[in-house]
Amino acid sequence: MKILYFVVEGDTEEQFVKDVLAEHFADKCYVQPIKITTNPNLGKRGGFTTYRQLKTDVENLLRQNRKKLVTSFVDFFRMPEDIPNYDACQKIQNTDDRIECLEDAIKNDIGNADFIPYIQKHEFEALLFSSNSGFEYCFEVSEAKETAKIVESYPNPEEINDQPVTSPSNRLKNVRPFYNKVLEGNIIALEVGLNAMFEKCPRFKAWIDNLVEAVQK
Repeated sequence: MKILYFVVEGDTEEQFVKDVLAEHFADKCYVQPIKITTNPNLGKRGGFTTYRQLKTDVENLLRQNRKKLVTSFVDFFRMPEDIPNYDACQKIQNTDDRIECLEDAIKNDIGNADFIPYIQKHEFEALLFSSNSGFEYCFEVSEAKETAKIVESYPNPEEINDQPVTSPSNRLKNVRPFYNKVLEGNIIALEVGLNAMFEKCPRFKAWIDNLVEAVQK
């Protein structure tokens, strides 16, 4: 079986890959999340602050002498500006096209067919709004009523915008000031489930479907 590496931003995405995505790929490949190296000298990992860090990790994984596929799982919200073709991509008005432009730039820069870049629109927390069931399970009743309003307002939670105050993660913090991104985020994700995410989040579903096809080749 192939090994599928997910190069992720931090603890939340790492745990999501382990707890939610790994089961989806269990009969198809081995899954391994890798947090982006932020300081190789100190062994620190986590955070997408420069493209160089992502590229180094991806290329190191691609050099491994084994059957593998590598993908990225990083947020569009507050992306580093050293991504190839960043300025030209930012001029594109449509958000989906802008993200696709950045993904293509990364793909072309790394230039390896075993790498499938993915940028989450707008950030990981958008997936949690695919259903209010996770918030109902994890939050207080009054808080879950507030998240329900957001869920109902966005048939596609990937469209929840990326402004500093209204991004998905900040909306959660507004509802629950002490929201624990890693612990609560993944409890919510498990309760929501992939089927709801696939139903509501077409970009996310297309990425996972693409990976499933790729690992089976």
